[in-house]
Amino acid sequence: MSRATSTSLLVAALAAGAACALVSGCHRQPLDSRTGGGGSGGGGTAGTGGGPIAGTTGSICGTVEEVGRRLPADFLILLDASGSMNDDASNTTCDGGCGASSKWALAASAINEIVSHTEQSTNWGLKMFADGGGGSSCAVGNGVVVPVAAGNAGAIAAAIAARTSANGGLSNGTRTPTRAAVEMGVRYLTGLTDDHPRFILLVTDNLPNCVPGSADPVADDSAAAIQAVTDARQLGIPTFVIGIAMAGQPAEAVLSAMAVAGGYARVTSSPAYYPVTSAGELYSTMDTASSVKRDCVFSVPPPPTGSRRPDIGVRVNGKNVPFDPSHTNGWDFTNASWTSVQVYGPACDEYLAAETTRVSIDFYCDTK
Repeated sequence: MSRATSTSLLVAALAAGAACALVSGCHRQPLDSRTGGGGSGGGGTAGTGGGPIAGTTGSICGTVEEVGRRLPADFLILLDASGSMNDDASNTTCDGGCGASSKWALAASAINEIVSHTEQSTNWGLKMFADGGGGSSCAVGNGVVVPVAAGNAGAIAAAIAARTSANGGLSNGTRTPTRAAVEMGVRYLTGLTDDHPRFILLVTDNLPNCVPGSADPVADDSAAAIQAVTDARQLGIPTFVIGIAMAGQPAEAVLSAMAVAGGYARVTSSPAYYPVTSAGELYSTMDTASSVKRDCVFSVPPPPTGSRRPDIGVRVNGKNVPFDPSHTNGWDFTNASWTSVQVYGPACDEYLAAETTRVSIDFYCDTK
């Protein structure tokens, strides 16, 4: 998968409400066959209000073209607050917790540093799990402890400090309700109103547990956690999976499966998730995640009258980019609401390399 860095398309207000009325014979156009400024094509796919369909032809009846500019991505950190985070990086349990040498202290240090260094280029938010209170070590509440926003270094540091004990370790350690944390994180991210690309960054050190309805709080919930990450990606929210000191542990295979399901697995190394054992490694991994190439993500403005949002085409520097749900050489919508698109492969590389670049969103209208 191409790792694209976030940008947005600055668009002028479209005086295209009557665009279709001014264009003779304007109707749906296939997504993967364009003619630049109008014309016809065939054999591709086009969309209606329910999503892309196949086999339509037509002409462009509205275009928005502007120079792209950087738009920060929205990253929600899901931080494991289970009791094992009080062990050290060799997974040794210390009497009273390992304090400043604990996995919690390792994570806190790296998260605070990376957020501080990137808070103006990345919108960070934080949710710890479990966090629902009520005396349950499996409870995961609605919402987040720090909402996703720019300039969040201070707020995130304060939230982590509030969960940190006097010796530098974790206070009030819980179980590991990973599935519920991902589901609540997705619920929060899908409720955001911006068009920024959205990501989950999961930092954990253990197998998912806390099966809903089970009397055993440590019952394995791995399959459901993998499914939750899969569902998140289908909604346009990829997940980076970071495992702290998991080498040789039973959780390795599960975290690797979650990483693959999340869309950002390590493709040239094993394991597939990102393994870390020190604050420096965690910092480097988070830096890699926050620097993922998002420059080829562009917002889609409201369509002109007669057009339905999926009926669009994308051009980079005047060249048609095919619709490509496989994400290898073309473009696809980044979310189920069709408010932004991402370009993959050579067209993205060209966009990133060019000194002056223009991206066009072409609308194909339905006048039936």
